[in-house]
Amino acid sequence: MLQEIFLDGQCLKVRGQIIHAFTPGEFRAKGVFETMLGLDGVVLGLSLHLKRLRQGLKAINITPPLIDQSIFEKLLVSNKLSCARVRLMVWQAGKQTHMMAVALPYKVSNKKIYRVCLVKTNRADNDRLANVKSLDYGVFAEAYSYAQANGFDEALLLNRRGHIFEASRANIFWMKDNVLYTPPLSSGCLNGITRQQVMKQAKILKIFVQERNLTPKSLKEADTAFLTNSLIGLKPIEMITA
Repeated sequence: MLQEIFLDGQCLKVRGQIIHAFTPGEFRAKGVFETMLGLDGVVLGLSLHLKRLRQGLKAINITPPLIDQSIFEKLLVSNKLSCARVRLMVWQAGKQTHMMAVALPYKVSNKKIYRVCLVKTNRADNDRLANVKSLDYGVFAEAYSYAQANGFDEALLLNRRGHIFEASRANIFWMKDNVLYTPPLSSGCLNGITRQQVMKQAKILKIFVQERNLTPKSLKEADTAFLTNSLIGLKPIEMITA
């Protein structure tokens, strides 16, 4: 089945195998990407995602290209998608910068709770590029594949210090004694768009928010915990395991 994508200023019709080859984790290059939710012709949080993309590109010394925001609406319409996973990638090959945007069918999960496992990584805390949504995505893709292969919905990632810094595709929050916690950026986590919105909304609701390093023991003792990202929104988690 042919799908329309946007590549380097052109709209092209390609097969799914081509799109899969450019999936973060499969495609390795110096660059960044953003994953967004498209609903009824609108990409949610588009300006925030584009801002983070530009910041990430500057951090790895790639000049951000000009992006026509209308291409996302055109992709949703041309691919006849009312609900879509929209991905924008910018990368460098030699001295040339490339940009690709795709919109893929997406079905919002009806699972009320995500089952999660723990996966150890070699991620350093205070990684200077931790807040870059990099195409060097192998550790996250491998953790997610491990979780899926073992009957879990997500994998919680441990850094070198044994702290949970995020999930393979999401940020993590937990509640304890009416305080909302989330790992600090210094733990190695990405400052997710939904993470930022949750923290902002919590403060509006006068819920005390604190950034704190998270251990598996602390998570098991939490009153509740949930994952956040732009596709799933907020999703409670259960079944923490080593």
